[in-house]
Amino acid sequence: MELFDFKSGYRGDKLRLARMARGLSCEELATALGKSKQYISKLEKGFKPSEELADEIARYLNIQPDFLFTERSYPIEDEQCHFRSKKSRTKTLTNSILARAEILSSLISSLEDEIEYPELNIPDISDRPMNTLDDIERIAENCRRYWGIGLGPITSMVKFVENLGIIITHVTDVDDRVDAFTVNSKRPIIIRNDAKSSVCRFRSDIGHELGHIVLHEGMITGDNLTESQANQFSSAFMVPRVSFMKEFPRMRGRYLDWSALGDFKLRWRVSLRMIIYRASALGLITKDQARQGYMYLNTKGYTAVEPGDNLIPVEEPTLLTRSIEMLDDLSWNNILVKTGITRELVRELFGVNKPISDKASFIYSVG
Repeated sequence: MELFDFKSGYRGDKLRLARMARGLSCEELATALGKSKQYISKLEKGFKPSEELADEIARYLNIQPDFLFTERSYPIEDEQCHFRSKKSRTKTLTNSILARAEILSSLISSLEDEIEYPELNIPDISDRPMNTLDDIERIAENCRRYWGIGLGPITSMVKFVENLGIIITHVTDVDDRVDAFTVNSKRPIIIRNDAKSSVCRFRSDIGHELGHIVLHEGMITGDNLTESQANQFSSAFMVPRVSFMKEFPRMRGRYLDWSALGDFKLRWRVSLRMIIYRASALGLITKDQARQGYMYLNTKGYTAVEPGDNLIPVEEPTLLTRSIEMLDDLSWNNILVKTGITRELVRELFGVNKPISDKASFIYSVG
């Protein structure tokens, strides 16, 4: 049976999309609707539900009934996303994330008909070699020159990246098997798990995903090479080697100066773990000294959260939220009707609350 019923316009694949976006199994949806698992599977293969059942499905999944009767405008496939390779991430979890990304991509496309987003500003590095980590280092340096941000710390990675025309948002209710990933669409979207609490880790994740956007357009990622390249770009972009080598605290004999490293961390807003990694990569400390540094952090329990994290301001994405808040209720409702979703679904999946009727301008500045 075809997924698209040309007589009725019913789309079984849209039911599957909505179910997966909510993270529900066929059995869970069946139980909620008082149906069998086999019947839900039948609906997802194109069997048209009654009008009453379609309304009930829509209410439960926080979609509008019309959602089930429109084609998928922006299908998102696995190959379009820069996922970090995690063996513990199941296919079900991956499909749920892809479904959320597809709904978000459709929403953003509709918003762009109403709101003028910053123009996408990504340099073309297609003629640059990427054979070595030093090549990636140079690309990161060239990106800083291209964007005109000098060699100093970046106060807000989120604000900077949003100014490049990239959407950043969180996903809620996703376990820690997902860090962050990028949807490589017309307007790139960086999606991060809001369960990750460390601000330094968050900034590093944003740098990592920016690396994928700059380095890996049209490429399948997730292997050791592309992940290593994105990690190298992130550290090199956030703390340029010239600045790092000039400011890295001297060793106290054979030992790291943790007090001075703490000051370095607060200035550059990067983790102690990244500082040690970068110092080793640049030859400022030996591999043995780096290993001792990692052991110290592990022994102290500084794996997820480090000293000084609470002194670094939290960075929250605002481009998506504020663009929605600019809309009056009529425009927002029109977008919801067009995409077939509800305010509740937007709030549930992406943490964007019900908009207010405030058309105050939003102007972004780097730094």
